[in-house]
Amino acid sequence: MDQIEEKLQQQLQDIYRQVVDADQYLDDIRKQGGAKFSDVFASDSIFTTSSNKFQPYLAETVQHFESWQADRDNEEKLQAVVLRLQLMLETLATLKVVRRAN
Repeated sequence: MDQIEEKLQQQLQDIYRQVVDADQYLDDIRKQGGAKFSDVFASDSIFTTSSNKFQPYLAETVQHFESWQADRDNEEKLQAVVLRLQLMLETLATLKVVRRAN
């Protein structure tokens, strides 16, 4: 379990840097009149957060991670963290491709 925790912590740190960059990019696009969406993720996604930036979704993921840390035997909590991380990574990677294309 310690290895899983370390890997998740590392992943959260890596995502944090990407989230900061992505939110800055979205702010820049909004200043130019783009990125007019209200939520980064669809309302039917795994996230309960609703925001047009990534940082609140990361905060939700961190909350789930901390909840799992308090109850490491709970596989559902671990799965909730992993699924959120996966969705964030996929979305951030897609955004990166879009940025390169522009």
